[in-house]
Amino acid sequence: MESLFQTVDPASIPFALQVIGSLMGVAIVLGVAFDVVLLILMRRHPLARPAYAERMRRRPWSWREAGFLIMVLILGFLCSQVLAEILLALGMESGAQHIMQLQTLLFQVLAVGVIIYLVRRRGGSWRGAFGLGDGHVLLRIGQGVLFYLAAMPVVLFYGLVSMLILTSLGLPLDRQPAVEFMLDPTQPLLMQLYLAVLAIIGAPVIEEALFRGVALPALLRHTTPARAMLFASLIFAAIHLTPSAVIPLFVFAMALSLAYLYTGNILVPIVMHLLFNTVSLAMLVVARTWVPDLVP
Repeated sequence: MESLFQTVDPASIPFALQVIGSLMGVAIVLGVAFDVVLLILMRRHPLARPAYAERMRRRPWSWREAGFLIMVLILGFLCSQVLAEILLALGMESGAQHIMQLQTLLFQVLAVGVIIYLVRRRGGSWRGAFGLGDGHVLLRIGQGVLFYLAAMPVVLFYGLVSMLILTSLGLPLDRQPAVEFMLDPTQPLLMQLYLAVLAIIGAPVIEEALFRGVALPALLRHTTPARAMLFASLIFAAIHLTPSAVIPLFVFAMALSLAYLYTGNILVPIVMHLLFNTVSLAMLVVARTWVPDLVP
Protein backbone atom coordinates (compact mmCIF):
# COMPACT_ATOMS: atom_id res chain seq x y z
CA MET A 1 0.00 0.00 0.00
CA GLU A 2 1.38 3.38 -1.00
CA SER A 3 2.07 5.65 1.93
CA LEU A 4 -0.34 8.53 2.35
CA PHE A 5 2.34 10.80 3.75
CA GLN A 6 5.41 12.07 1.91
CA THR A 7 8.67 13.32 3.39
CA VAL A 8 9.65 16.79 2.25
CA ASP A 9 12.88 18.63 2.98
CA PRO A 10 11.83 21.93 4.65
CA ALA A 11 14.75 23.70 2.92
CA SER A 12 13.27 22.79 -0.47
CA ILE A 13 9.97 24.54 0.26
CA PRO A 14 9.86 28.11 -1.11
CA PHE A 15 9.66 30.90 1.47
CA ALA A 16 6.31 32.11 0.11
CA LEU A 17 4.86 28.63 0.57
CA GLN A 18 6.19 28.50 4.13
CA VAL A 19 4.41 31.81 4.85
CA ILE A 20 1.17 30.48 3.38
CA GLY A 21 1.50 27.29 5.41
CA SER A 22 2.09 29.32 8.57
CA LEU A 23 -1.03 31.40 7.87
CA MET A 24 -3.04 28.22 7.38
CA GLY A 25 -1.71 26.91 10.67
CA VAL A 26 -2.75 30.12 12.43
CA ALA A 27 -6.21 29.84 10.83
CA ILE A 28 -6.59 26.28 12.10
CA VAL A 29 -5.56 27.31 15.62
CA LEU A 30 -8.07 30.17 15.51
CA GLY A 31 -10.70 27.74 14.31
CA VAL A 32 -10.07 25.41 17.23
CA ALA A 33 -10.27 28.40 19.60
CA PHE A 34 -13.61 29.44 18.06
CA ASP A 35 -14.88 25.88 18.44
CA VAL A 36 -14.07 25.94 22.14
CA VAL A 37 -15.74 29.34 22.58
CA LEU A 38 -18.85 28.21 20.70
CA LEU A 39 -19.12 25.06 22.81
CA ILE A 40 -18.83 27.10 26.01
CA LEU A 41 -21.43 29.63 24.83
CA MET A 42 -23.85 26.94 23.71
CA ARG A 43 -23.43 25.11 27.00
CA ARG A 44 -24.16 28.26 29.01
CA HIS A 45 -26.88 29.63 26.72
CA PRO A 46 -28.39 26.78 24.69
CA LEU A 47 -30.20 27.88 21.56
CA ALA A 48 -33.90 27.08 21.86
CA ARG A 49 -34.56 24.65 19.02
CA PRO A 50 -38.16 25.75 18.34
CA ALA A 51 -36.98 29.33 17.73
CA TYR A 52 -34.72 28.64 14.76
CA ALA A 53 -36.64 25.58 13.54
CA GLU A 54 -39.91 27.49 13.33
CA ARG A 55 -38.17 30.41 11.64
CA MET A 56 -37.02 28.07 8.87
CA ARG A 57 -40.42 26.41 8.59
CA ARG A 58 -41.99 29.79 7.88
CA ARG A 59 -39.83 30.23 4.82
CA PRO A 60 -41.94 30.01 1.62
CA TRP A 61 -40.45 26.73 0.44
CA SER A 62 -42.30 23.44 0.27
CA TRP A 63 -41.93 20.15 -1.57
CA ARG A 64 -43.89 21.65 -4.48
CA GLU A 65 -41.40 24.46 -5.07
CA ALA A 66 -38.40 22.23 -4.39
CA GLY A 67 -39.72 19.54 -6.75
CA PHE A 68 -40.40 22.05 -9.51
CA LEU A 69 -36.88 23.47 -9.16
CA ILE A 70 -35.28 20.02 -9.27
CA MET A 71 -37.38 19.00 -12.28
CA VAL A 72 -36.33 22.08 -14.29
CA LEU A 73 -32.66 21.52 -13.45
CA ILE A 74 -32.80 17.83 -14.40
CA LEU A 75 -34.54 18.62 -17.68
CA GLY A 76 -31.98 21.30 -18.47
CA PHE A 77 -29.13 18.90 -17.75
CA LEU A 78 -30.69 16.13 -19.87
CA CYS A 79 -31.33 18.51 -22.78
CA SER A 80 -27.71 19.64 -22.75
CA GLN A 81 -26.57 16.00 -22.64
CA VAL A 82 -28.79 15.07 -25.60
CA LEU A 83 -27.54 18.08 -27.57
CA ALA A 84 -23.94 17.11 -26.86
CA GLU A 85 -24.58 13.52 -28.00
CA ILE A 86 -26.21 14.76 -31.20
CA LEU A 87 -23.21 16.97 -31.96
CA LEU A 88 -20.87 14.04 -31.31
CA ALA A 89 -22.91 11.83 -33.64
CA LEU A 90 -22.61 14.53 -36.33
CA GLY A 91 -18.85 14.64 -35.87
CA MET A 92 -18.84 18.06 -34.22
CA GLU A 93 -16.59 17.17 -31.28
CA SER A 94 -15.62 20.76 -30.48
CA GLY A 95 -19.26 21.85 -30.25
CA ALA A 96 -20.09 18.91 -27.99
CA GLN A 97 -17.12 19.75 -25.77
CA HIS A 98 -18.29 23.35 -25.42
CA ILE A 99 -21.78 22.16 -24.47
CA MET A 100 -20.34 19.91 -21.76
CA GLN A 101 -18.15 22.71 -20.44
CA LEU A 102 -21.12 25.10 -20.29
CA GLN A 103 -23.35 22.67 -18.40
CA THR A 104 -22.36 24.13 -15.04
CA LEU A 105 -23.20 27.63 -16.22
CA LEU A 106 -26.53 26.40 -17.60
CA PHE A 107 -27.29 24.72 -14.28
CA GLN A 108 -26.60 27.92 -12.36
CA VAL A 109 -28.54 30.18 -14.75
CA LEU A 110 -31.56 27.87 -14.64
CA ALA A 111 -31.42 27.70 -10.84
CA VAL A 112 -31.30 31.48 -10.49
CA GLY A 113 -34.12 31.96 -12.98
CA VAL A 114 -36.42 29.42 -11.32
CA ILE A 115 -35.74 30.79 -7.82
CA ILE A 116 -36.49 34.36 -8.95
CA TYR A 117 -39.68 33.11 -10.61
CA LEU A 118 -40.83 31.23 -7.50
CA VAL A 119 -40.14 34.17 -5.18
CA ARG A 120 -41.99 36.62 -7.42
CA ARG A 121 -44.89 34.24 -8.04
CA ARG A 122 -45.59 34.11 -4.34
CA GLY A 123 -45.21 37.86 -4.06
CA GLY A 124 -42.59 37.33 -1.39
CA SER A 125 -39.37 39.11 -0.56
CA TRP A 126 -35.75 38.00 -0.49
CA ARG A 127 -35.75 38.55 3.26
CA GLY A 128 -38.70 36.23 3.68
CA ALA A 129 -37.24 33.64 1.32
CA PHE A 130 -33.58 33.63 2.39
CA GLY A 131 -33.24 36.06 5.29
CA LEU A 132 -31.34 38.57 3.13
CA GLY A 133 -31.40 42.02 4.68
CA ASP A 134 -31.89 40.51 8.14
CA GLY A 135 -28.93 42.00 10.02
CA HIS A 136 -26.10 44.19 8.75
CA VAL A 137 -24.18 42.81 5.78
CA LEU A 138 -20.80 43.20 7.50
CA LEU A 139 -22.13 41.34 10.54
CA ARG A 140 -23.25 38.43 8.37
CA ILE A 141 -19.95 38.37 6.49
CA GLY A 142 -18.09 38.32 9.80
CA GLN A 143 -20.27 35.46 11.03
CA GLY A 144 -19.53 33.58 7.82
CA VAL A 145 -15.79 33.99 8.38
CA LEU A 146 -16.04 32.86 12.00
CA PHE A 147 -18.21 29.84 11.17
CA TYR A 148 -15.79 28.92 8.38
CA LEU A 149 -12.79 29.05 10.72
CA ALA A 150 -14.69 27.02 13.31
CA ALA A 151 -15.66 24.39 10.73
CA MET A 152 -12.23 23.93 9.14
CA PRO A 153 -10.48 21.96 11.92
CA VAL A 154 -13.38 19.48 11.99
CA VAL A 155 -13.54 19.22 8.20
CA LEU A 156 -9.76 18.71 7.94
CA PHE A 157 -9.88 16.02 10.62
CA TYR A 158 -12.58 14.05 8.82
CA GLY A 159 -10.81 14.65 5.51
CA LEU A 160 -7.72 12.99 6.97
CA VAL A 161 -9.86 10.14 8.33
CA SER A 162 -11.39 9.68 4.87
CA MET A 163 -7.96 9.56 3.21
CA LEU A 164 -6.69 7.03 5.75
CA ILE A 165 -9.73 4.80 5.19
CA LEU A 166 -9.49 4.93 1.40
CA THR A 167 -5.72 4.36 1.46
CA SER A 168 -6.06 1.38 3.77
CA LEU A 169 -8.64 -0.10 1.37
CA GLY A 170 -6.41 0.54 -1.63
CA LEU A 171 -8.89 2.95 -3.21
CA PRO A 172 -7.77 6.00 -5.22
CA LEU A 173 -7.77 9.50 -3.76
CA ASP A 174 -9.44 11.18 -6.70
CA ARG A 175 -10.46 14.81 -7.17
CA GLN A 176 -13.44 16.32 -8.92
CA PRO A 177 -13.07 16.42 -12.74
CA ALA A 178 -13.46 20.22 -12.74
CA VAL A 179 -10.57 20.52 -10.28
CA GLU A 180 -8.41 18.22 -12.39
CA PHE A 181 -9.21 20.37 -15.43
CA MET A 182 -8.27 23.59 -13.61
CA LEU A 183 -4.96 22.09 -12.45
CA ASP A 184 -4.02 20.71 -15.88
CA PRO A 185 -1.41 23.07 -17.42
CA THR A 186 -2.28 21.81 -20.92
CA GLN A 187 -5.84 23.12 -20.76
CA PRO A 188 -6.85 26.57 -22.14
CA LEU A 189 -6.21 29.31 -19.59
CA LEU A 190 -9.48 31.14 -20.33
CA MET A 191 -11.52 27.98 -19.73
CA GLN A 192 -9.64 27.36 -16.47
CA LEU A 193 -10.38 30.92 -15.33
CA TYR A 194 -14.02 30.47 -16.33
CA LEU A 195 -14.34 27.32 -14.20
CA ALA A 196 -12.48 28.98 -11.33
CA VAL A 197 -14.94 31.89 -11.29
CA LEU A 198 -17.88 29.48 -11.32
CA ALA A 199 -16.34 27.48 -8.47
CA ILE A 200 -15.49 30.50 -6.33
CA ILE A 201 -18.55 32.69 -6.93
CA GLY A 202 -21.25 30.80 -8.81
CA ALA A 203 -21.20 27.51 -6.91
CA PRO A 204 -21.40 29.00 -3.38
CA VAL A 205 -24.35 31.24 -4.27
CA ILE A 206 -26.36 28.66 -6.23
CA GLU A 207 -25.61 25.60 -4.09
CA GLU A 208 -26.40 27.44 -0.87
CA ALA A 209 -29.62 28.81 -2.33
CA LEU A 210 -30.60 25.28 -3.36
CA PHE A 211 -29.51 23.16 -0.41
CA ARG A 212 -29.72 25.54 2.52
CA GLY A 213 -32.13 28.14 1.15
CA VAL A 214 -34.75 25.88 -0.44
CA ALA A 215 -34.17 22.22 0.50
CA LEU A 216 -33.54 22.68 4.23
CA PRO A 217 -36.75 24.67 4.99
CA ALA A 218 -38.77 22.29 2.78
CA LEU A 219 -37.40 19.31 4.74
CA LEU A 220 -38.02 21.02 8.07
CA ARG A 221 -41.73 21.13 7.34
CA HIS A 222 -41.83 17.33 7.46
CA THR A 223 -39.12 16.23 9.87
CA THR A 224 -36.83 17.28 12.72
CA PRO A 225 -33.95 19.77 12.27
CA ALA A 226 -31.35 17.03 12.77
CA ARG A 227 -32.87 14.79 10.10
CA ALA A 228 -33.38 17.70 7.72
CA MET A 229 -29.72 18.73 8.03
CA LEU A 230 -28.58 15.12 7.69
CA PHE A 231 -30.58 14.47 4.51
CA ALA A 232 -29.68 17.79 2.83
CA SER A 233 -25.99 17.29 3.68
CA LEU A 234 -25.93 13.74 2.32
CA ILE A 235 -27.36 14.89 -1.00
CA PHE A 236 -24.92 17.81 -1.12
CA ALA A 237 -21.94 15.49 -0.59
CA ALA A 238 -23.21 12.87 -3.05
CA ILE A 239 -23.84 15.19 -6.02
CA HIS A 240 -20.16 16.20 -6.14
CA LEU A 241 -19.42 12.68 -7.46
CA THR A 242 -16.09 12.38 -5.65
CA PRO A 243 -15.97 9.35 -3.32
CA SER A 244 -12.81 10.53 -1.54
CA ALA A 245 -14.52 13.82 -0.62
CA VAL A 246 -17.91 12.50 0.53
CA ILE A 247 -17.08 12.47 4.25
CA PRO A 248 -15.43 15.92 4.53
CA LEU A 249 -18.07 17.47 2.23
CA PHE A 250 -20.83 15.98 4.36
CA VAL A 251 -19.25 17.40 7.51
CA PHE A 252 -18.86 20.81 5.88
CA ALA A 253 -22.47 20.71 4.65
CA MET A 254 -23.62 20.04 8.22
CA ALA A 255 -21.64 23.11 9.33
CA LEU A 256 -23.28 25.17 6.56
CA SER A 257 -26.73 24.00 7.66
CA LEU A 258 -26.01 24.80 11.30
CA ALA A 259 -24.79 28.27 10.37
CA TYR A 260 -27.96 28.93 8.37
CA LEU A 261 -30.21 27.68 11.14
CA TYR A 262 -28.43 29.72 13.80
CA THR A 263 -28.30 32.98 11.83
CA GLY A 264 -31.30 32.74 9.50
CA ASN A 265 -29.42 34.55 6.73
CA ILE A 266 -28.27 32.71 3.60
CA LEU A 267 -25.34 35.13 3.25
CA VAL A 268 -23.55 33.38 6.14
CA PRO A 269 -23.27 29.92 4.51
CA ILE A 270 -22.52 31.60 1.16
CA VAL A 271 -19.48 33.32 2.70
CA MET A 272 -18.40 30.03 4.30
CA HIS A 273 -18.76 28.17 1.00
CA LEU A 274 -16.93 30.90 -0.93
CA LEU A 275 -14.00 30.80 1.49
CA PHE A 276 -13.92 27.00 1.40
CA ASN A 277 -13.76 26.81 -2.40
CA THR A 278 -11.33 29.72 -2.72
CA VAL A 279 -8.85 28.43 -0.13
CA SER A 280 -9.07 24.83 -1.36
CA LEU A 281 -8.44 25.78 -4.98
CA ALA A 282 -5.71 28.28 -4.08
CA MET A 283 -3.84 25.72 -1.99
CA LEU A 284 -3.98 23.16 -4.81
CA VAL A 285 -2.72 25.70 -7.35
CA VAL A 286 0.06 26.87 -5.02
CA ALA A 287 1.14 23.32 -4.23
CA ARG A 288 1.01 22.30 -7.89
CA THR A 289 3.12 25.34 -8.82
CA TRP A 290 5.78 25.21 -6.10
CA VAL A 291 5.73 21.64 -4.78
CA PRO A 292 4.37 19.52 -7.66
CA ASP A 293 5.51 16.26 -6.04
CA LEU A 294 2.89 16.77 -3.32
CA VAL A 295 0.04 17.07 -5.84
CA PRO A 296 0.50 14.17 -8.27
